[in-house]
Amino acid sequence: MLKEKYYRNGYFNDTISSTILFVLAYLFVLYISLLSTAFISFTNNLTLPLEIDRVNFDKAISGNDKIWESSENIFVIFSFSPLAVFIIGLIALMLTHKFNEKAFGVFLFWIVMHSILRFFGDFIFGQIFHLWSSNLVFDFMGLTQSIYSKLLFIALSLAATIFISLILIPLINTFFDPIHNKSDEGVKINLIIPSIIGSFIIFLWFIPNFSLNETGILLLSIIDVYILSHFIINRFKFISISGEFTTNNRYNIQLGIIPIIISTLILITIKIFLTIGITLRSSLFRRDQLDNIFYSVLIFSLLLAFVGFFGFIIYEKKKKREKEDYNLEETLNNIEEQKMDPRLLEGTKWSFQSDLEKKAEKYNKAGDDKSL
Repeated sequence: MLKEKYYRNGYFNDTISSTILFVLAYLFVLYISLLSTAFISFTNNLTLPLEIDRVNFDKAISGNDKIWESSENIFVIFSFSPLAVFIIGLIALMLTHKFNEKAFGVFLFWIVMHSILRFFGDFIFGQIFHLWSSNLVFDFMGLTQSIYSKLLFIALSLAATIFISLILIPLINTFFDPIHNKSDEGVKINLIIPSIIGSFIIFLWFIPNFSLNETGILLLSIIDVYILSHFIINRFKFISISGEFTTNNRYNIQLGIIPIIISTLILITIKIFLTIGITLRSSLFRRDQLDNIFYSVLIFSLLLAFVGFFGFIIYEKKKKREKEDYNLEETLNNIEEQKMDPRLLEGTKWSFQSDLEKKAEKYNKAGDDKSL
């Protein structure tokens, strides 16, 4: 009975599945952010270590002693990561309309959520703790010179984080049906509990390091999920088509054991390498070689996006055609099943319909014989 509560028919229950996907989505967005920052820094002639929770600019070395005196360098390096996170979140949001069921749909949901939190969280906690992050762009632009302007932008960022997250309310169908199921129970087992447990697991992920930025974003994620859950409950509080709610079976996500094992092995490998630390040495390359690396990666990414876009269009057309063929076949089968026996029309004023059908079949058969 205990096994049925947590695991059934090859799938974990929704709370465990959502927690795992919460963690995977958080780490995915985090390392997209860190890798994009490390890449743009590397191509701007910076030798620097990539650690498990940050790009360590305190240990960065550059052939240009005045690199941090240029507002252009600051803008390029620290605005690249928010741009990458924004694109990832936007793509995930668009894909949720196509893949809004089962585990992949939940994974996309959490990617959108974490992209919003990462986009604004890096700025908020960068300002509070004076970190190497996107907050430096505002500092060098002179927008946060006074304490009042800092507080203003932090407050605006917090408000934007909360209100932009509300775009996820319609996507709650990814987890469960809020109309026929109890929404308060659904958000508890699918959102609130996974966000709390997932945040604790991610906190342990960074050990032996301690990151003020990541701790702040994790706390913000729990608060944001709680507020989102409150809005979801209020949204569907008075909606009921049947007049009665059915019990949530808690096995809607259907995350299998094999994807979890594969993900765990990948994460263990990443954990080992990043705990040791990876140093990107731009000093091994000339300036023109670094430029070529940047443009090559950019062109490759654009080509990959181009191929993926057209591949997706072809896939959608094929899927649409298959659906149309299936619907047509279903319609024909239903018509055939509901077709009245012609013998029942005999002796009625509609008996000529049966005669017309026989004549038509005879005519078509004769035409086929002539063509042969």
